[in-house]
Amino acid sequence: MKRLAVTLALAGIGLAGGALAETRPVLDYRDQAFRTREPRYSPSERARLDRAMAEQAPASLRDEIGRTFVVLGDAAGAFSRQGARERIYLVQASRPVAIDPFPKAVAPVLVLLGEDAPARFFRLPADVQYQRLVAAADADRDGRSEVLLESTFMNMGEVATAVTAVRLDPDRASAAPVQILRDVFTDRCDLGAGRRARSAATVSLGEGGAFATRLYALGCR
Repeated sequence: MKRLAVTLALAGIGLAGGALAETRPVLDYRDQAFRTREPRYSPSERARLDRAMAEQAPASLRDEIGRTFVVLGDAAGAFSRQGARERIYLVQASRPVAIDPFPKAVAPVLVLLGEDAPARFFRLPADVQYQRLVAAADADRDGRSEVLLESTFMNMGEVATAVTAVRLDPDRASAAPVQILRDVFTDRCDLGAGRRARSAATVSLGEGGAFATRLYALGCR
């Protein structure tokens, strides 16, 4: 836990410095169509994931996730090694509930499918349920992409969205958060007078191997 805290703190330093040299955004939360987009899959793609889970996932993972798991986004990239052509999917036992800050649910799983390679499975920490896998990008420029996962919390008329950057460790078959970008979208327009506000951020490749954000005020309608 201490090691993770240090990593996140260092990532925050890189974030602050990189915001001034923002490149083309990886994510743009000003775009309403992007914010509300739901991942959809063809029957053949869903069948491929079903086969991977049924035939290659560890028995304990299959029992936890179940057969009616949901797929909450995907991205292409090189995740296990430089130059690999792979696609990664976010799989959870059920859709998350945005009003539950402390979910008691099965840990999410990242399923990695590559060309002519067996499926690989990476468990995520169980204390967060994610809304979507929104992108993948190589922030630390090591030739392997980090995975960007979105989580949203709603409470008393306020909506707050965060993006967590996750890095895979193929040797240990693990996935760990390395940076948390908080408040990439906030909506406080339903709060009382004087507190109403709405903002959105872009997420880009920053300096120092981290992602950078730039915040924009949207205002309430």
